[in-house]
Amino acid sequence: MTHAQEQDAPPPFDPAAARAARNVMALTPERVAATLASYGVNAFPRDVRAWEDGTLAPSEAELVGLASALAVPVERLMGDAPTSLMSRRLRAGMSRADIGRKVGMSEATWTRLERTNTWRADERRTEALVKVLGGLSHRELVEVSGGGPELSGHLARCLADGRRTAHLGPITELLGARRRKVGEALEALAAEFPPDTVKPAEGAEGADPELPDGALDRFWSHLGNPPADPFAPAVWRRPPSRG
Repeated sequence: MTHAQEQDAPPPFDPAAARAARNVMALTPERVAATLASYGVNAFPRDVRAWEDGTLAPSEAELVGLASALAVPVERLMGDAPTSLMSRRLRAGMSRADIGRKVGMSEATWTRLERTNTWRADERRTEALVKVLGGLSHRELVEVSGGGPELSGHLARCLADGRRTAHLGPITELLGARRRKVGEALEALAAEFPPDTVKPAEGAEGADPELPDGALDRFWSHLGNPPADPFAPAVWRRPPSRG
């Protein structure tokens, strides 16, 4: 039987941010390792150096302990803006058991959803998630539900082939948004990004073309960057995958 920890991917981590925070505190790797021990985290100075040069990724417990040792918020050591359930939970400073209780599900269920970054729940639990994580936008809720890559694929194909009507239905269903609003956003996006701005698909047959830089941000802007609507019939209402 595989232990839960063995299935967990390491959390997002920014080596340069960790090094900068240690330098600001004027701490040696030896001192950081000793401080980590006081937080119950067993790490050697060589581990601290490896985290900072990017050859080793800290575990969740090590990341949280390192943030405490360096007296910085854990999110500062996580690099880019959080887009996954794990990174948003860590940013909120909660364990899996804590957040599971707050959204009304078992720790085991939360862990399963977090590992695949596919939030699946009813309106009540989704509303609780939005509140617990500090008020997500609709885009952020789609992302933690695993819908980000699917949306990018639809948008890239839509811009490449110009067949907005063919992609309108799937995107509307994915977002749980008003069809008219999505249609207007696609029309505005197509005006900004004509087909010649889309790079053809490379690699495997059937791969999506490459979405132009900035196109995803502009799409959400055309939608009005709405706050999350937990009651929308969107991707998070899909049946969970059994694969």
